[in-house]
Amino acid sequence: MLYYNIRDIVHVKDDVKKVSKVFFQLWSNKMAIRWLKPMLALALSVSFSAAMAEEHLHATDIQPWKADGQVFINSNLFETDFGDLTGGDYLTDEPGFVVDISQGAFTPGNWLQFQGLGTLKFWDGLTWNNNVPNGEYVDIESLDGSVTSFSVSGVSNPIGLVGQFDSDGFLHSHLDMSIRTASNVLGGSVGAYWIELQLFETLANSNLPVSIASAPFSLIFNRGLDSVAYETAVSAVPVPAAFWLFGSVLVGLIPATLRRVNSAN
Repeated sequence: MLYYNIRDIVHVKDDVKKVSKVFFQLWSNKMAIRWLKPMLALALSVSFSAAMAEEHLHATDIQPWKADGQVFINSNLFETDFGDLTGGDYLTDEPGFVVDISQGAFTPGNWLQFQGLGTLKFWDGLTWNNNVPNGEYVDIESLDGSVTSFSVSGVSNPIGLVGQFDSDGFLHSHLDMSIRTASNVLGGSVGAYWIELQLFETLANSNLPVSIASAPFSLIFNRGLDSVAYETAVSAVPVPAAFWLFGSVLVGLIPATLRRVNSAN
């Protein structure tokens, strides 16, 4: 598995600075101006990737939108807390779901639904694993009252209703989420809990997608950890492999481009 921490984000930012230096050299040399356009795309891509890595730590509401027939979301990780003020020690309705219509509205009258993926994972203070101390599982109650349960063995009733888009293609919804023990009572061992979802759009009263589903994203629930311990757990969540593979390709292009510029000089 690939992991990241704050130092990784700093390294990405350093790479952005290197690309910016290349830009300056290119701009100062008219003979090398033909390299400007591809390098511009390169730097923008690196900057975007760095921003996504930072957002991985701090996203709040889940903000989906639709563009070109596909559902997108504003981050690949969202933080939440079973001990929030309104939910008590074992309940929460955060994060909410708020359509970003500035990016792209959905079809009025259609439904937004989620699908649970994978298995429940537990942070024991050292690693993420599939060993929960007391048989804990996480429930999400959908808008129609059905319950999706995440356990270390998988997801039961994986599809749930988030809400229906209004006449503007907008939606704002909150779903009740809880943690329970093997005895089916509210409760959970101190630690962090990690589940994965994706969003998709359907016609009303249907589970048949009418657009391409979003990329999977993570919800990381705090259960009784202090802020430092919780952020340690969050920082140990693997970044999608595509991010690091893409970043390594971009960084690999920098020395070759510098050689071209120096040769031109």
